[in-house]
Amino acid sequence: MSSMRLHALGLACLMLLLSPPTAQARPAESLEVQFRSVAVPESTVPMIAQDQAGFIWVATSKGLTRYDGYRLRPIEREGSTRAQRSLGWVRALAPARDGRMWIGTEFMGLMAYNPQRDEVQAHGSAMGSAGPKAPIRALAEDSTGAVWVGTVGQGLSRYLPAKRAFEPQDLRWQGEPESRVLALCAARDGSVWAGHWRGLSRLREGKWESITGMGKDSPVLTLAEASDGRIWLGTQDGRLGVVEGAQIRWVHTLKLPVQALAEDEPGRLWVGTKAGLLWVDMASGAIELKLRHDPRHRTGLAGNDISALLKDSSGAMWLSGYGLGLQRHQRHPALAVRGPDAEPSSPLAEIDVRSLLVLKNGEVLAPTQRGPIARLDGRPGAELATLGAWPRERDTVVEALAQDASDGSLWMASAGRLEHRRADGRLLRDWPLDGGRAQRLLLRSGGEVWLGMQEGLYRLPGARASAVERVHLADGAPLHGGIYALIEDTDKGQLWVGGQQGLFRGRPDQLAPVIQSPRNTLGSPIIMGLLLTRDGKLWVDTPASGLHLLFDWDEQGRARFERIGERHGTEGVFGGNLHEDGQGRIWSQLNVYDPKSDQLDSIGPADGADFGTFWFFASTTLPDGSLLFGGSRGLLRVQTERYAMDSGKPPLVVSAVRADGQPFHPENLQREVVLPAGTRTLGVEFAGLDYADPGRLRYQYRLLGLDAPWTQVDGSARSPSFGPLKPGHYTLQVRVTPQPSGGRMSELELPVELLPLWWQTIWAQLAGVALLALAVAGWIRWRTRQLRRREAELQALVDERTAELREASLTDTLTGLRNRRYLELRLQDDLRLCLRRFEASSQPGADKDLLLMLLDLDHFKRINDAHGHAAGDAVLVELAERLRRVFRDTDSLVRWGGEEVLVLVRETSREDAAELAARACFAVREQPFEIGGGQQLSVTTSIGFAAFPLDPSQPRLWDWQACLGLADSALYAAKSNGRDGYVGATSADGLAPTDLPRDLEAWRVEQRLNVRISGKTVMR
Repeated sequence: MSSMRLHALGLACLMLLLSPPTAQARPAESLEVQFRSVAVPESTVPMIAQDQAGFIWVATSKGLTRYDGYRLRPIEREGSTRAQRSLGWVRALAPARDGRMWIGTEFMGLMAYNPQRDEVQAHGSAMGSAGPKAPIRALAEDSTGAVWVGTVGQGLSRYLPAKRAFEPQDLRWQGEPESRVLALCAARDGSVWAGHWRGLSRLREGKWESITGMGKDSPVLTLAEASDGRIWLGTQDGRLGVVEGAQIRWVHTLKLPVQALAEDEPGRLWVGTKAGLLWVDMASGAIELKLRHDPRHRTGLAGNDISALLKDSSGAMWLSGYGLGLQRHQRHPALAVRGPDAEPSSPLAEIDVRSLLVLKNGEVLAPTQRGPIARLDGRPGAELATLGAWPRERDTVVEALAQDASDGSLWMASAGRLEHRRADGRLLRDWPLDGGRAQRLLLRSGGEVWLGMQEGLYRLPGARASAVERVHLADGAPLHGGIYALIEDTDKGQLWVGGQQGLFRGRPDQLAPVIQSPRNTLGSPIIMGLLLTRDGKLWVDTPASGLHLLFDWDEQGRARFERIGERHGTEGVFGGNLHEDGQGRIWSQLNVYDPKSDQLDSIGPADGADFGTFWFFASTTLPDGSLLFGGSRGLLRVQTERYAMDSGKPPLVVSAVRADGQPFHPENLQREVVLPAGTRTLGVEFAGLDYADPGRLRYQYRLLGLDAPWTQVDGSARSPSFGPLKPGHYTLQVRVTPQPSGGRMSELELPVELLPLWWQTIWAQLAGVALLALAVAGWIRWRTRQLRRREAELQALVDERTAELREASLTDTLTGLRNRRYLELRLQDDLRLCLRRFEASSQPGADKDLLLMLLDLDHFKRINDAHGHAAGDAVLVELAERLRRVFRDTDSLVRWGGEEVLVLVRETSREDAAELAARACFAVREQPFEIGGGQQLSVTTSIGFAAFPLDPSQPRLWDWQACLGLADSALYAAKSNGRDGYVGATSADGLAPTDLPRDLEAWRVEQRLNVRISGKTVMR
């Protein structure tokens, strides 16, 4: 009896799992609503609008800007300072039919941007110049071209641009004047609606009338006309209403200020409030969705305080606000992302799915990286709602899985095991697996299980087989490397296998490499994806050249491939996870290709497909034909029947012009650019207005009349300059193409004329020829003198420059001291002069000696080690300055080594050497050295010196090198003497250079030298 109960319980579980699933979450909560943020100053945007050219206008806390998909360009008036140019805080914008943008300012009245002249023009206010201009809160242009201006404090006016005249309106509420207008709407039927501080009024047949049904006075903050002609309104006290007839019907009381309204698709109203965004069904009034800022969702609302809503010309929705900035709704009717569940206990609380399977009952199994397998409702309309966790006693990650169509059992590869389970999750049997991670799992009709692993291809002959076998090629060798694609051609009974080693096909026991025709090879030997379409064609995806089609076999039986991805300019893999839809189009999570039209579209975050990093081997087809792809932060669902290949061309506009590098405002930018005479260069900035993904645009440009070939660039180089220009006519040609293109190219041509200077006109040139013919002889004489004078000037310039270069070559760049090359050039002259004096007379007179001094900073390496080389450099620079104050301009200060300085003192007395060395030591020791960062450092130096000639009785006995060696030995003796001092020799008597002292003690006892040591004098 108990066994029967267990059997019945198991059967009930099986029937439950095979029955249509019941969702546990609302569909609307499963799929993400994604936005892309545009960086704006302080994330504050009170108003947005779009003009006739397609630019998005953005009012920021730093002033008014215009957005072209790449940057926010400031829109400013004339002025010498930024404060004078700024339009300040702008909360009202209205695009005009003639291309202008009307601008409502806080204290400067009404402004307008003229795109033809690329400048802002002032239009004043209803008060004229008599008093201060009231803040403008609302603007609207009606069908006649008149502009309605709503202010706070000066009421409502109608502005006539042709007359530049304001007509004040007698706006009243319950018989009292109302001067605080907050919202305006010029309806398609010619009526004008004004939302003010106490309610709503309408202008009809020249008279203003109050709309009843307000119930209580409340400021009307926003108005919007729906596609059915009804007027919707939002109030300060949080009510959302619609005008029906001559009365307001209140749809919702939200208790939060309703600040912005806009219709998305027909019948859906976006409602921006102080605390988030609502989607409202305009027919029933039902709230379809509530959106608030959630820091866990990086593509969600950036803030809650929504100030403005806009539906652009492409149908995309924009929103702005305080603390929210500017965001664009990333949406495509065919694409949606299933994000993580908010409930921490859900198996999809962390949604990182790298394998997917649709069961026969429409349920989707989604193994996660944490181990649990999530059950999702894959039926149409269920929106992939979470059903719970699939029962499995192990917590290892399932890498690949498949369902046996005959009995509903499941096969799973996980953590080095192949599992066979019943539909209710019960483990039937498992087998050990080699080859690393499982990447593909294929169930053949005969019951075989094939597995593509990280290393090699494996096969289980059947459910009763004892072990998993490694698959060998027809030549007996095992198939090595990763296996990324594994499909079966059931009609021919053969397999197609793709991976690191290439493409293989054949019957299970006869797999062999596919030989390729040399003229039609694959772009890469690695195969990432395979697909057999319904018409029997094989599609191949590679990591280098993307999508390929095996279109034929040559007469020798070699495969011929067409490189479709390469021809369309795609970069890298097509996507790996290949699928065919009902229209014969080839899909992956990155691209879609239509063989009929030969068009390739890319899909991505710009289309609302931001689901993190996509994963190979994670895709499936849902029961309704939709595709599902796995990613690191969500699942991408593609409803292929709702996808139309992109045939639109992005608007191409010239957004700015520069003449000789300075902003230039032509008379009519949209028709022709006329440059003033004398202009040398022309600069332009252009943009394809693709706000979904401007990064995919590629540009070509040239200036006919100057350039013949096209220059190809991406969006980072769309501000070229042309020149030098000669007077005449040119044509700027620009093209923009989305990548991959699909042939959707937009083109722009703009005539350019450079006016001639007076002397460049034809009449001036003819007169010049005549004058030239009369003045040839005089010109030749003048020219000759001029050339000679110029030659002299150039020679002087060359001499001066040569001297400068020579001086630079003789100077140390860090300290400004001389270098060794300088000493080599000067030294011989100094030595010969000194020797002549001593050889001519045994007593050459006072101040005729040369002194050689070597200075070395004490413990300099410690400075570099402790404080860095920058500090060491600072010490060397300051050392040079201090030494210049000790020595004369006629002396030579030479940077001899890293921290070593050689001083050649000319025209001096050897008896002054010790005093001079002491002064140098004192100059270094006297004050601490500044080493940056407010730090100071005490530094000392040691000096060794020698007079030249050292032995006056034998001037040539001690040559320069010998004296240098003696000074170097003296320097080391000074170091040995405790540093911060000097040791030197002023003369020698019978001492040979080979006998020079080598240490401090030798210096002290050497009788043939007159030695000077700091602190004492050794005289002999």
